[in-house]
Amino acid sequence: MHTPHERRRSPRLWRWGIGLAIVAALLGAWWMALDHVATQVGLDAENTLRPLPRAADTHHRSD
Repeated sequence: MHTPHERRRSPRLWRWGIGLAIVAALLGAWWMALDHVATQVGLDAENTLRPLPRAADTHHRSD
């Protein structure tokens, strides 16, 4: 005979554990994808900006 403390874990607990592991993996993948997209947008924005010429603001045209 088995005592109540010797029985195996319930299948419900295993399903919850597996479900939580899957949710954690999906959240991690979503975070990594979001970080990748944000990095690409930042790099694209940085590459499209043109530096302003510093001398153009200080010299007056003589026209």
